Amino acid sequence: MLESVQYSACPIDVVLVGCESVGKSGLFRHLTGEKRALTSNVKGTTVAALTATCKLNNDMRLTDLPGLQFDMDSKSTQLTLDRLEGEQTLLLVVKATELKEELTQLQKELNLKGKQVAIVATHQDKYQPSNAEQKRVQELLQVPVVWINARKMDQEEQEKVITCIEQARIWAVTTSIVSFLPSTPIPVNKLIPMFRLRVVGPILACLIIMTMFALPVFAAYLFVSWFEPITEQYLLTPITTWLEQIPAFLANVLIGDYGIITLGWYSFLWAFPVVLLISITTTITEEIGIQEHLTSALDPWLRKIGLTGRDLLPAITGFGCNVVAVMQSRSCSSCTQVSCVSMIAFGSACSYQIGATLSIFNAAHAPFLFIPYLLLLFVVGAIHTRIWNRSTTDELTRIAPLPYLQGINGRAFWWKVSGVIKQFLVQAMPIFLLICLVASVLETVGVLSIFSWLAMPLLYLFSLPSDAAPGLIFSFIRKDGLLVLNEGQGSLLMDMSISQVFILVYLASTLSACLVTLFTISRELSWKDALSIGWKQMLTSVVSAAFIALGLYFL
Repeated sequence: MLESVQYSACPIDVVLVGCESVGKSGLFRHLTGEKRALTSNVKGTTVAALTATCKLNNDMRLTDLPGLQFDMDSKSTQLTLDRLEGEQTLLLVVKATELKEELTQLQKELNLKGKQVAIVATHQDKYQPSNAEQKRVQELLQVPVVWINARKMDQEEQEKVITCIEQARIWAVTTSIVSFLPSTPIPVNKLIPMFRLRVVGPILACLIIMTMFALPVFAAYLFVSWFEPITEQYLLTPITTWLEQIPAFLANVLIGDYGIITLGWYSFLWAFPVVLLISITTTITEEIGIQEHLTSALDPWLRKIGLTGRDLLPAITGFGCNVVAVMQSRSCSSCTQVSCVSMIAFGSACSYQIGATLSIFNAAHAPFLFIPYLLLLFVVGAIHTRIWNRSTTDELTRIAPLPYLQGINGRAFWWKVSGVIKQFLVQAMPIFLLICLVASVLETVGVLSIFSWLAMPLLYLFSLPSDAAPGLIFSFIRKDGLLVLNEGQGSLLMDMSISQVFILVYLASTLSACLVTLFTISRELSWKDALSIGWKQMLTSVVSAAFIALGLYFL
């Protein structure tokens, strides 16, 4: 006899379980209003469990778990499996388009017998079964099933899901019964045709990825080039003129070469548009679902350096924030995770770093250097990964279901972009202003020269001026710390040759990941791995910079 869930006095713990990209996080966000739940049309976005109370039923507590990958031994999958040992109700989330295939896999891999189970079939907008088919599925499974579109849910649909959970029943289905489920007429989504071409496909994917970052940088450059003289005339000049009357120490801290106002505003003006525009392009590609098609097209090439197309997803995320990307590497296979993290630390220039780099090249009147700079990060990053990490990827699954291409969800788009803006204004910019303050004070008390002593061997090796030392040192703390090279409104950079500026920015970008990223790597892997990745990166950076300097000399 089937057993219904009994509750009213005690809260109900419900965990959302399913494969990747089935819409668990979108469903969780609609039911709880929890803004920390990142909804994305990209696999592996959810890397940690997130718990919140249901909006329409305070007695119901939902937990969103990372998506399951049965073709590899990722940490995120292990986390989900560990959380299924309790007595909570399981809400199985599957795609309506692949209901039979995904339930067959969940039945095979999970110990569902005796668990309280309800089922939500998402992607209703892609496949709406007839009433007869819905009835047939429920009769076979003997647990409640509802079909929804997790991207757009009104209150009525949310109530349907809650009722479905409340009516959860003991799972008593056998594998043979699951085999009788009706197959959906829609085939599994495959790679976009143009990306299937043997050589042209990967090249197109590379070009589109480059465009994702080059277009925002170019647009930001045009905007700031127009806006900067206006702010200097009507904002900075009046302020600096007025503050020249205050005590010298305070004036140096506020409007000196490293001043909070002068250097701070200059850096904000160049970094913020880049951060904003890159967040828009990456969010658009996530929302429409093309990112995974791009990485899948590059899969054959990436395997030659010990990575898979799947590992490139965190690396692309790294162009927004390296810390988030390192955490997202939990969804990689255990045999490629270190390679993926190594690639992120070396080659994924975060949006703050990109903004800072553009600012430096512009101050040196050489913004065109940004293109070769970005290309070198890709190429040297690939070589670095190939040399130091020889993981085996041949046995890993090459083909996995890809997300459907779909329209942009306006609300999810705004959540993501506004989250990036908030992170930049609340977290990144205050830290950079603190760096300005420290640099100003150290310069005023005359101890900034210690940095020159620390960096002297490297500066001497590449014939760089000693005044560039603070930029190298602060870039170890944060990648946008290299913005202090803009001191004196770019006077240091304008005294250097183009090749010196390029080598200096390349070294500041690649000598080490920022401290927060290294700390995150130590937590995700171990301190031993973090130190190992760190010294290997430093060696690659110095050696590759020497080759680049040699090439520039002959040019």
